Amino acid sequence: MNNFTWQITGRTLAGVSSDTALPDNWRDQLVGRLGYRPRRIGILAELALSGALNCLDSAHETRLPKGDVLRVCSLRGSISAISQVLEQNRDDLPMPFSFLQSQTGQILPALAAALNWQGDAGVVVARNAMNLARLAGQQAGRNGMLLGWVEEVDPCQSFWLRLIPCTAPVACFVLAVSFEEMVAPKTRFWRLAPQGMELA
Repeated sequence: MNNFTWQITGRTLAGVSSDTALPDNWRDQLVGRLGYRPRRIGILAELALSGALNCLDSAHETRLPKGDVLRVCSLRGSISAISQVLEQNRDDLPMPFSFLQSQTGQILPALAAALNWQGDAGVVVARNAMNLARLAGQQAGRNGMLLGWVEEVDPCQSFWLRLIPCTAPVACFVLAVSFEEMVAPKTRFWRLAPQGMELA
């Protein structure tokens, strides 16, 4: 396996800790950023949009290059929309937009439209948030990445990292042992190694 290295150039850590909670008006901020109110996409997709756009802003980028990969991870998926569909299913068939909002794949068209981007994108529902990093690194190869971890349960979370390929710095890399370590503000580089993701 080739050792690929990326530099973290932008991050949005909303919901990682109590110090980084989403602001109460995050939806209003999203409307201001987009210039319109998102409709019919569900809260998980809105959270993803908010975090991804803020992450690109922090990386001083206006759009994602076409060769880069975009991955979104959620441990629970669209819980509120799924609950709504199940409730509607008790009486009759679920409403079409409720059903669509329960599908995590609806996040991708919303992100692609907001970023004016086409490319390699995917949603991963996984129990281990660290698995997304390794999977995305293997799939990105020598390209960059925009990675997000989004949850709609209290507290809401939408934390994102923008990683661009770089030459490995002269630094001491250590194997990542926790997700918190991978997204910590002090972490500046990721390197894909046979045993997992290494950090510096």
